[in-house]
Amino acid sequence: MIKRYTIRRRIWITIWFTSVFSAILFVLLTFYLYDRFYLQTQEDILLNRGEKLINIYESEGLSGAFYDGMTYTNELTESKVFFIDFLKKNPAGLRFLTNADIEELRNGETVVSSRTHPIEGTDILMTGFPIIENNRLVGTLILYLELGQISEPFRPLRLMIFFMIGLIVLNLVIFGRQIIDTIIRPLIDMKRASTVYAQGDFDYRIPIQSDDEIGELAETLNKMAESLGEVDEQRKEFLANVSHELRTPLSYIRGYTEMMQDDSLEEEKRAQYYQIIERETERLQRLVNDLLDLAQLERDSYPMSKQPLVFSQVLEDVIYRMEPIAQSKGVTFVMNLDPDQIVLGDTDRLEQVFGNLLDNALRYTPPGKQIFLSTETIGDRTHCLIRDEGEGIPEEHLDRLTKRFYRVDKSRTRKDGGTGLGLAITKHIIDRHDGTIRFDSVLGEGTTVHIELPLLPDEENGFE
Repeated sequence: MIKRYTIRRRIWITIWFTSVFSAILFVLLTFYLYDRFYLQTQEDILLNRGEKLINIYESEGLSGAFYDGMTYTNELTESKVFFIDFLKKNPAGLRFLTNADIEELRNGETVVSSRTHPIEGTDILMTGFPIIENNRLVGTLILYLELGQISEPFRPLRLMIFFMIGLIVLNLVIFGRQIIDTIIRPLIDMKRASTVYAQGDFDYRIPIQSDDEIGELAETLNKMAESLGEVDEQRKEFLANVSHELRTPLSYIRGYTEMMQDDSLEEEKRAQYYQIIERETERLQRLVNDLLDLAQLERDSYPMSKQPLVFSQVLEDVIYRMEPIAQSKGVTFVMNLDPDQIVLGDTDRLEQVFGNLLDNALRYTPPGKQIFLSTETIGDRTHCLIRDEGEGIPEEHLDRLTKRFYRVDKSRTRKDGGTGLGLAITKHIIDRHDGTIRFDSVLGEGTTVHIELPLLPDEENGFE
């Protein structure tokens, strides 16, 4: 199995790699400065001093001025100088030169080299100047400088560089811990939260420790958990409601079916039981159809056939079908419709919407009262208003009327009918028509439904 490196380990590897790289870089920089700048400068100084002494020798020979110049160089500068006289037998100082150096000097070349002092064993920077007479090497002027003296000015610089390396490493470690505190730990919290969410517990919240992108991500995950919790509650509530709504008609059907198996049952009772079974079967069928419609609407797969419609005609058709029911209850429809309004919509779905809304209004409007239906153009939208004179709805229920299976009557009595899905379906159909729906109500005075739908411009409505 491939070894997995955590983000924490990767950060620390990056920090230590950066630290080592920085240290190596600073060390190389020190040697580069030492070799390329200061050492080169000292070499130029030695060459310059040696050339001055050679110039004195060329003009005056081994004179007092030449020896005074060497004495001055030895006593007043950090460099040392002496003269090797090849005309003498066993001249002093030959140990400073190698055979290769002597060969270069005979060719008239100046020798420049870093080497070990033949007597003291210290590292030195040495220059050798040839003195040639009649094409013969007669002597060599040697100038050298101990490298320990040259590197002396670099000691404070090296100490400062090592101090800076330590400071950088310390800062990187502190910075690494800060990264872990601000990034890794929140990520660990998020990982823990995702594990908790996967187990179905959406109450856990990630602590928000910063207001940066990590904090925003934690806040987003908290909002997601809240939404998932709401969805989970809705799912549980939906399953409970569906189970309740299905259990009731099925219990009726089963119970009365078992009772009908009694051979001694009177025909009048048998016919009554048949009617009850038929009514519960129809109720069960309506519930299943509404559930299928709602499921299709929620995933945008509900069939819609939109075309330009005279909006008032759609409303009048619904009123026409419901007029006999209203008359039987002693309720009157009062209409004030704009015949010029054209909407783009699905006739069947819009009739389903207003049929459901008017059916609710009829159900809760007592005899002798009225239901008002009007349309008004506001901007580029139609504002349709349905107002009844029923008992009204408490204000705290208005925002939840379009929830699935939501009922103001918590006792779930069956005398009012309905599946509890009508307003949820209505809301989805209105949304699919780019419209809005809202409810106003006053207890004891009635309820008003506001529906807004976009109107077609005159040049697009398709009517003359």
